[in-house]
Amino acid sequence: MATTLSPRIRTGTDDFKNLLLHSDVFVDKSLLIQELLTESSEVILITRPRRWGKSLNMDMIRKFFELEVNKQGDPLPKTAKLNHLLFIGGEVNVGFDETTILHPLKIADNSYAIKRQGQFPVMVLNLKDVKGSNDQEIETGIGIALKNTYNQHDYLLHSTSINLHDKKGFQIYLNEEATKPYLKQGLRFLSELLYKHFNQKVYMLIDEYDTPINHAYIKFGHQSDVFDSVLELFRGILGSALKSNPYLEKGLITGILRIAKANLFSDLNNIREYTLLDKRYASFYGFTQAEVDTLLTQVATETAPATIQDWYNGYSFGGEIIYNPWSIMQCLASQGTLDYYWLDSGGTGLIDKAWLADEMQEDLQALVMGKAITSPITKQISFPDIDKPIGLLSLLLFSGYLNPMPYQVEEHIYQLSIPNKEIAYIYKARMLQWVTNQLHMDRSSYYAFVHLLPAGHIEAFKEKLQTLLQTATSFYQTGSAKAELFYSGFMLGMLHMLASEYTIESEIETGSGRADMLLIPQIGKQSNALIIEYKIAKDPINLDKMAQAGLAQIQDRQYASKIKRHLHVKKITKLAFAFCGKEVAVAYQVDNL
Repeated sequence: MATTLSPRIRTGTDDFKNLLLHSDVFVDKSLLIQELLTESSEVILITRPRRWGKSLNMDMIRKFFELEVNKQGDPLPKTAKLNHLLFIGGEVNVGFDETTILHPLKIADNSYAIKRQGQFPVMVLNLKDVKGSNDQEIETGIGIALKNTYNQHDYLLHSTSINLHDKKGFQIYLNEEATKPYLKQGLRFLSELLYKHFNQKVYMLIDEYDTPINHAYIKFGHQSDVFDSVLELFRGILGSALKSNPYLEKGLITGILRIAKANLFSDLNNIREYTLLDKRYASFYGFTQAEVDTLLTQVATETAPATIQDWYNGYSFGGEIIYNPWSIMQCLASQGTLDYYWLDSGGTGLIDKAWLADEMQEDLQALVMGKAITSPITKQISFPDIDKPIGLLSLLLFSGYLNPMPYQVEEHIYQLSIPNKEIAYIYKARMLQWVTNQLHMDRSSYYAFVHLLPAGHIEAFKEKLQTLLQTATSFYQTGSAKAELFYSGFMLGMLHMLASEYTIESEIETGSGRADMLLIPQIGKQSNALIIEYKIAKDPINLDKMAQAGLAQIQDRQYASKIKRHLHVKKITKLAFAFCGKEVAVAYQVDNL
């Protein structure tokens, strides 16, 4: 019996040609090129979350427009060119005396675009690896990035259209000898040399422009003079390259955020920004619903397509339902195995700053409980505002951790919610980190502590909890509101730690009321169900009374009625907590079924 081979799926690559030649699963985004050609702005900035296809699209654009040349910089004859076959289709040599047939992409039907394929010099500056602990290290990193860009065009050293003086200037960048003034002029200078050689204006592509700036802010943003030096350098690079540059055909910049008050683009009157809130370009970054539906018919999975969609279901960006492409492709490459793929794909310290901010915990807890937050959003985030709710929520939105639904668009107000199960896990993990930070304990110790409950060690749990509260961050200094946030965060964090063994429901209608938390054991993992109610007292003298009242509420309102329908449940532990400051009371009852 013949074995059906699974399609090849190449993940994690930003190489457009590599993807086309070595993957049987491909989502065609080539009409982005058509959109660029009809774009009236000379320079555009497109911001999207990490792993949403920015770099891959950059490479596609490069392959489309780039003049293919030999080592002397002479255009290749048509028979020797490869890039045009990537778009119009045809037979391609893949080595080892083997060929593959490429199918035409959508852009092949656009004659206007195809006439311009392979007709422009293209410059690519990738800043994703430019990081440092001070301004000098950032400058060194930019010098290396520029060297890589110049290396792509080292044939200019042999050009008869470029004089000796300019060739010596070119060599400065190759040798990583560029001082700060040279760094600022690096892109502009190269665009001039390319124009002289080809007599054609250039496409300038700058990828992940904000990575060095965000990293610098985290590392030494508190040193205002040093950080301002980095901003001043980037203003010079972008300004000289993109403002009134007679050698520029079009510029495309990508990043995660539009950084306000850094004045990086303040002098550019020819730039247009498109965020994930804008309709234009929305379908070209991430996968649309139709694209995901098609992928799920192309790749056989061990998991039902509906379940996969539930885990990674779409955001609403610019009026389009959009999926995180990284998670979908990783899932398909793993035969449909559900996992938290985006969690491990790299992040940003700015996001960690948002997760762990005390000011964010009320909103984060509401989001974890499935609620939506109504908030204004700023498209241009300033670093000082990252410590404020509007800045933090905007940062989370543009970084891909929130789903925006228009509320009052003209006022830039949106309803924000967690988009899917994968992202919900990240929220719960970060909220748990905040709680364990308050308790001065690590995740492993917290896990052992929380599992005292399902093991039936209620008194040991109570004693440990009381000890932890006594050594935790002082609630008396931070106020009762902070304490209440901690209590609710503690309860939600506890549920997160038990999620692998229990089906957890919060504020669920059961019996004649709503239980704060209902933990139904998963078959084969536990047989002990938990019902949890918690109260907050203003005076510690009332703690025991409130805990008993909470237990009576569980009994009187028959919260156990839903659990009793699960025949594998052998025991129900009813727990009521009452908190006040650093004091806690626990009342409980264990019912054997």
